[in-house]
Amino acid sequence: MTCVLSRDGAKVLYDVTKPVYQGIPVWPGDVEFERHTVQTGEFSSSSVRMSLHTGTHMDAPRHRFEDGRTIDEFQPFIVKAVFEGEAVSPGSAVLSRGPVTAEEAELMISSGAVLVGTSSISIDFPDSTAAHEVILGAGVPVIENLDLNGIEPGEYILLAFPLKFAGADGSPVRVLLADSITDIDPFKKRGNNE
Repeated sequence: MTCVLSRDGAKVLYDVTKPVYQGIPVWPGDVEFERHTVQTGEFSSSSVRMSLHTGTHMDAPRHRFEDGRTIDEFQPFIVKAVFEGEAVSPGSAVLSRGPVTAEEAELMISSGAVLVGTSSISIDFPDSTAAHEVILGAGVPVIENLDLNGIEPGEYILLAFPLKFAGADGSPVRVLLADSITDIDPFKKRGNNE
């Protein structure tokens, strides 16, 4: 977790996205991450070979269901989020430090979650696909591989920006957490109540 904004000595905006690097762990059997850089004159240019499910990434319903929504069909998320809390309000995101059971996934969906995230490489426990089936089957995307180290349980504003890959089943995603909506309001000057 990286603090990207602080105010009056308090951290108010957190980058919970893991860096992508050569050798990053990937799902067994998935494409290993590779970055190549070439120098042309005064400019360098990099290309990458990777799975769209590398590092901190968002699974679209198409990841599990052939007729599910694709990643480009989702707008960027700016929603309330609860991390390790009991109550989930409709229209919010739910964040977890680990995989969830099918029963926990059902509760999240029935409570009205619009996004589910975990610090695990998968929302599912080993040898299971039940959580993916419940969550993606409800049309709700999943963010996996978040960096939630140092994040206190509580309520936040979550900002998540997947890349707009046409027709794709997932995408790397940049995810930020804010303590409150005022911390991301670009029209208010810091310390000004107008």
